[in-house]
Amino acid sequence: MTFIWIAISVGAVVLELITPTALVSIWFAVGGIIAVILAALNMPLWLQIAAFVIVSFVSMLVVRPVASRYLRGNTVATNADRCIGEIGIVTRKISEDAWGEVKVNGALWSAVSVEHDTIEEHEEVKVVAIEGAKLLVRKVV
Repeated sequence: MTFIWIAISVGAVVLELITPTALVSIWFAVGGIIAVILAALNMPLWLQIAAFVIVSFVSMLVVRPVASRYLRGNTVATNADRCIGEIGIVTRKISEDAWGEVKVNGALWSAVSVEHDTIEEHEEVKVVAIEGAKLLVRKVV
């Protein structure tokens, strides 16, 4: 059984190396290493499997959030981020099925309503998010 656990661990590492996104299968390699140790100690198969599953799951829960922060790289804030929370004026009607246009901080942006409602020209909206090159807005009441 030791060779099977080694194969699972090596396979998980290889899969991790060839996957473009980080942290996909490394958890199974960690669980496999623990299972190899238990197999080498002649522990029962059910204990090896249980340890593999538990260690893989726990390592994913503990390590992934921490590692994701470091592997994400440097995120660069753009000037567009300053629009979030700002109040703008609708310059072209926003409807449920069509983008409109909003003027925020002197710049014109394509915009959609987060509530999927119609917002007429000259109404005030609040920018709640930016998605791609368009603003997600909510009518100011």
